[in-house]
Amino acid sequence: MQNLDRLVVRIIDEARGRADDILKDADARCAALADESRKKADDTYRIATDRATQAAALEERRAQISRSLDVRNAVLRAKGDMVDALISEIPARIQALPDQEYLALMKKMMIDAAPDGQVEVVVAEPDRERIDAAFVAEVQSELASRGRDSKLRLAGDTLKLAGGFIMRASALEIDCSLDAILAAGQDELAPLVAEALLGR
Repeated sequence: MQNLDRLVVRIIDEARGRADDILKDADARCAALADESRKKADDTYRIATDRATQAAALEERRAQISRSLDVRNAVLRAKGDMVDALISEIPARIQALPDQEYLALMKKMMIDAAPDGQVEVVVAEPDRERIDAAFVAEVQSELASRGRDSKLRLAGDTLKLAGGFIMRASALEIDCSLDAILAAGQDELAPLVAEALLGR
C-alpha cells in the first residue's frame, strides 16, 4: 500500500511539474504574444499617425494654394475692374475735349469712313451743336478736294449715343460712334490702359 501511495505521490508531483512547465510555457507564449501585439499596435499607431500628419500637411498645402489662388484672382478681378472703369470713361473724356480737338477727330473719322455716293450723317445728341451742317459741308469740301465721290449731308434727326456719328448710305451703315469705336478697339486698348494704369 505504501508503494501505491508513493507512486500516487510521484505521479502527482510529476503532473504538477508538467503542469508548472505548461503554465510557464503558456505564460511565456502569452508574454511573447502580448509583446508582439503591443509592437503591432505601436506600429499601427505610428503608421496611422504618420498618415494623418501627411494628410494634414497635404490639406494645409492645398488650403494655402487655394487661398493664394483666391487672392490672385481677387487682385486680377480688381485690376480688370479698374481697367474696365477707365475704358468706360474714354467716351466721356473724348466728348470733353475742346471743340477744336474734338472736331479735328470727328473730321478725320468722317473722311476715313465716308463711302462713295449719297451719305447721310446722323450725329449723337450731345454732338448736335458741334457737328452741324457747316461742319459736314467743310468735310464734304475736303473729300471733294481729295477726289472722293462722297456726297455728305447732315440728317435732321439725332441718335442717343455717347458721341460721334453714324453714316448711312444706300446699302450700308457705318457706325462711328464713340461707343462703337471703343468696343471695336477694346481688345487692343485694354492692355495699353492696364500698362499705363498698373505699370505692366
